[in-house]
Amino acid sequence: MKTQAGWMSTVESIVDMGMNQGLAQRTTEDVVFNGRTIRLNGKPVLNFALCSYLALELDERLKQGAIEAVNNFGTQFAVSRTYLSATPYAELEAKLDVLFGGKVLVTPTTTLAHLAALPVLIKKNDVILIDQMAHNSLHTAAKLVQADGVPVINLVHNDLALLEEKIEALSKRYRHIWYLADGVYSMYGDFAPVSALAKLLNRYPQLHIYLDDAHGMSWMGKHGRGYVLDVMPIQERMVVATSLCKSFSAGGGALIFANEQLHRQVKSCGGPMIFSGPLQPPMLGVALASTSIHLSPEIVGLQQEIQDRIAFCNRLLADFGIPQAWSAQSPIFFIRLGQPEMAGTMVKSLLKQGYYANHAVYPAVSRRKSGVRFTLTRHLSEDDIHDFIKAVASSMPATRAVKSKSAFVIKRAR
Repeated sequence: MKTQAGWMSTVESIVDMGMNQGLAQRTTEDVVFNGRTIRLNGKPVLNFALCSYLALELDERLKQGAIEAVNNFGTQFAVSRTYLSATPYAELEAKLDVLFGGKVLVTPTTTLAHLAALPVLIKKNDVILIDQMAHNSLHTAAKLVQADGVPVINLVHNDLALLEEKIEALSKRYRHIWYLADGVYSMYGDFAPVSALAKLLNRYPQLHIYLDDAHGMSWMGKHGRGYVLDVMPIQERMVVATSLCKSFSAGGGALIFANEQLHRQVKSCGGPMIFSGPLQPPMLGVALASTSIHLSPEIVGLQQEIQDRIAFCNRLLADFGIPQAWSAQSPIFFIRLGQPEMAGTMVKSLLKQGYYANHAVYPAVSRRKSGVRFTLTRHLSEDDIHDFIKAVASSMPATRAVKSKSAFVIKRAR
């Protein structure tokens, strides 16, 4: 079994190599951010790494929301929500109840939402089943519950047959079986089989589902409520966490419950809800402005724009014969290449041609499933996308010629 020290040594080596190649821990050089490009190495490059899929972060209404909130309530309200919540919280959570169709608790981040909710919801006589590709923040929160005596079992990604087999076997031994997964997966852009999960939820009364739909937010679903709740509205034995960052373009996270009781328990007993700072007034103001857009007919047109770009990109990838890890109608794309050095070679080539994308290597993905992860936003035009995919295709021969022995070889910790 790999030790924590060994794991850290491996990851440090990977990050160091990425930094030496100019691919990791960069800082943009922009004086003014325009969404479409970022400045690196003294020149602008098209940005294919943003997760603000609807490109609302530069919307004047969101900027004005921040300004008005600062003018009215200051830059921060430094009180635990156990005692006091800043005035805008009441309006925001009430409007989010309508948006999501459930009882909403706003949290400082999505990660802190998991850390607040899971230790409260999951008891010692329960068991956790978690998809191996679920976001790191879910695995971290699951480990916190595991430390309190709850077994945690990792499952092969999206393997429904294995999931049902485990549910049947474990239902004889445990009070509740909690399944943890993402709605839209942040690396490959693929979807959880939510329709099938809904059937399992109806079939097995001991099953509870907790889904992180941070990357499904805004760009799909009624009022932009996300992929999960678009397929399966909130119901008993189901909790959804999402992000008010990313496509929502504000700050913080949100937990959606089916009833007031669970909402109250997590708000009252969740560690980060007691001991962490709240979402501050500027972001509360931005969130309120974004919520108004989401609750208006305008959201339908915004969603259609990004859907059109996604479909266009999928057609181009097929036309150029570029291999995807998963072909889905989501704004996240992953070109699977294999060895880490191949991903580095591709991303460096793209950067030289004026395009920024993410080189995805361990621990985000398995070592031999490294690749290039890129995202689409409304900032990017169809011409931008076409030129980017053309650059990927032109870089493919040199990338495939890279041998496994290179500067990217990872020294294994002893």
